[in-house]
Amino acid sequence: MNKLKSAIKKLVFRYITPPVVYSPIANNSNSQTGEDRIVAYLFSSMKIDHISYLDIGAGDPVCSNNTYFFYTNNGKGILVEPDSNVNDRTKAVRPDDLIINAAISDDTNEEADFFIFNDPSLNTLSEQEAKLRTNSGVYQLLEKKRIKLITIENIIKDYLNGQIPDLISLDVEGMDYKVLNSFNFENYPVPVWIVETCTYSENHVKPKVTSIIDLMLSKGYFVYADTYINTIFVNRFWFENYRAG
Repeated sequence: MNKLKSAIKKLVFRYITPPVVYSPIANNSNSQTGEDRIVAYLFSSMKIDHISYLDIGAGDPVCSNNTYFFYTNNGKGILVEPDSNVNDRTKAVRPDDLIINAAISDDTNEEADFFIFNDPSLNTLSEQEAKLRTNSGVYQLLEKKRIKLITIENIIKDYLNGQIPDLISLDVEGMDYKVLNSFNFENYPVPVWIVETCTYSENHVKPKVTSIIDLMLSKGYFVYADTYINTIFVNRFWFENYRAG
């Protein structure tokens, strides 16, 4: 009987394309190197739906974006992006997310210089990083302007009423370690972080920022995955003690 069923399937599917069953894990990635798919698998395996997120340095709302997949799957969150030109597109594409036109920093100063390049993914608060990009001769500095500064804690307290998001994606071009080093992990034990952990380079050789990895390990996180460009950190206590409700 099984052989007969198999023969019938082969005959039918020779002329008819078999149906594709939707899977939240099998879809294409919107992240730069598949980070959203890895994190989606993690949350799915723990039976966590409707992910809340904080996307810092969100850039384009769709392409190379670590949170767009979750937005399209009933997630909701906050996008922090200092480039107002990008935010016009973001408002149209992701109307249900809150968009904050500001820059995340470890500093309590109200404003800082923001360096804007012809490739928005290279925009940075770091003057040193801006010089590296300019000196390469490949990218052009279009503008330097003053931008409002806020901290991650400001956002959690003022915009989320103290509610900790399931996921924070952090990409602040050269300022990542400073931002993380100033963050209060004890008060805000975020379950999952996606953090850029490589330095700027004109080729594929991008040295890893091991200080970020060491810091996260010291704060009770472990490396769930590493795509070379980014590292996915998971709160060990949350991971080992979470129970689906």
